[in-house]
Amino acid sequence: MKKALNIFIAAFAMLAAFSLHAADIASGKGTINTINNDAGTVNISHEAIPALKWPAMTMDIKVADRKMLSAVKSGQTVSFGLTKDPTAGYVISHIETVK
Repeated sequence: MKKALNIFIAAFAMLAAFSLHAADIASGKGTINTINNDAGTVNISHEAIPALKWPAMTMDIKVADRKMLSAVKSGQTVSFGLTKDPTAGYVISHIETVK
């Protein structure tokens, strides 16, 4: 029984590691409304993000690296990871389109 529990715990830990990138605090999914290259932000309507206790909402979110903005367009559905920046709050650490 103890061995089975250890296997379950290890499998759960691996699943959690795959669902988030190493530095991400939370992941989300949403639709990009607008992109502001000058400000380095996207306006996104996202689903609830339980890890942060955020309800579904529309908001501007900064990106950690503005180069990410060239990979997405308004109207696209995306998945993204969030990290906590000491000065900017939560920022998008990676973003990719969902097909």
